[in-house]
Amino acid sequence: MRPRSTAEPDLVASEKGWLQVTCDPRYWIPCPVTFPPGVDRDSWATGMSQAWWEQSGLEYKESSVEQLAAMLSRIHERGYATIRCHQIWIYLRDLAVIPMTVGIGIWKRQGERRAQLRELAGADDKTSARKPQVTEITTESLGTGLRVMRYRKRDSGALFGVLGYAFRSDEFGTDVQVAVASSDLSSLMTVNEDIDQFVHGMTVYDNPSSPQLAQA
Repeated sequence: MRPRSTAEPDLVASEKGWLQVTCDPRYWIPCPVTFPPGVDRDSWATGMSQAWWEQSGLEYKESSVEQLAAMLSRIHERGYATIRCHQIWIYLRDLAVIPMTVGIGIWKRQGERRAQLRELAGADDKTSARKPQVTEITTESLGTGLRVMRYRKRDSGALFGVLGYAFRSDEFGTDVQVAVASSDLSSLMTVNEDIDQFVHGMTVYDNPSSPQLAQA
């Protein structure tokens, strides 16, 4: 996942377009920016954890619900505090794989199309430990965009993978950025088909009252 960066000072939320996602609820947990009255982060996490365990068909204990709820709560707290995005979704197909945080940026269109999509997807990331793998991806709703797999190093020297996507909707003046990062490189490679499918379920729609960036 890409953290906030002062290298992108001009990115602002789309003024017209917004994004909705159609996905498999067995594998994807929506992580809202804010909660309705009567709900807080902990109650949301507990409810999502309970629902996930119930639909999984697996046997579980109360401690299992509490453990997953704690993970979801941490993802929400850290995600919106550190990731430059407007939406977060949590990928959780099974508990053999650590939940993955997928951040979505819904930006006002700017700049030349190809250059901006390469920037948003990380195609020219000079800090990448290996040459980014850049391919085109086409969805029915978003059209043709970029898909980039790259690898970066932590201060410890350990590698982590970043899978990024970028699309442009000229109709709604919107650039869409999607990113997921993981230190578990084998798991990231294993689940990338599910993430591709998730991206295929995205639609930009007209919403002039779209909220601004949750965390400035």
